[in-house]
Amino acid sequence: MSQPHVIAAADKFVCIRLTSHEDATEKQFIAKLVRGEVANTSFGILGPDGTPALRGQGPGRGPSDLFADARAMAKGMDAVAEKFPPKKVEGTPSLPIALTAKVGLAVAAGDNQPLVIVLAEDPKRRAELESAVAALAWDKTYRGYLTFATAATAKEFPKVDGVTLAEGVVLVEPDIFGVGGKVVTQVSPKELAGSLADAVRDTVRSHVATAKTRRQLAALGLQQGIYYETGIPVSGRGEANDRERYKQQLDAKKK
Repeated sequence: MSQPHVIAAADKFVCIRLTSHEDATEKQFIAKLVRGEVANTSFGILGPDGTPALRGQGPGRGPSDLFADARAMAKGMDAVAEKFPPKKVEGTPSLPIALTAKVGLAVAAGDNQPLVIVLAEDPKRRAELESAVAALAWDKTYRGYLTFATAATAKEFPKVDGVTLAEGVVLVEPDIFGVGGKVVTQVSPKELAGSLADAVRDTVRSHVATAKTRRQLAALGLQQGIYYETGIPVSGRGEANDRERYKQQLDAKKK
């Protein structure tokens, strides 16, 4: 997914990040793309009508179910894109936000990226701020380097240290689990025009990706008492069993 020719091919598509265990509607959509139960990963390439443009032999868990390697993936995506010439669109696309600030933190931590939170209690003001941030989100300089979320108040992400704004844009470095994090910088609404671009640039430049392994996270999670509650029940039997075993270990440790 990080190979230059795959990124170039993906530029011809609308790329969507769905969260299968956070929203029932999204899970139902993902179920149409995979064979078997909806687990923690899935992958599909769709036509404009939302139906699969390509079908592989595997369960649909990742690109390898459709393509032999990155070059084959880029070639296959180019072939699909040729069938659907893009239409001219005016203006800037909407901000690609996560379902909630909680989910945004988890996604940002999982993808090793900073998180940008648009903060405003009034929906109209929040929409205005989103539009301002979207112009940078879709700039080729920053596209793919940041995760985005919105929130009405900072109470939606209470474990992020250093939030002092009631309204504005908060740039966050998530912790290793995405449970919380630390504020890198904050930009008030009146500072957006002059400071937002610099804040985003500096945050991306200062970010250092953290190397992680599943075993390391499990051990550290037990040590810190971490357990992530999903929005809807986990459906994949293997993952559900792993979570249950981990929860039992966690509960035993607390006794």
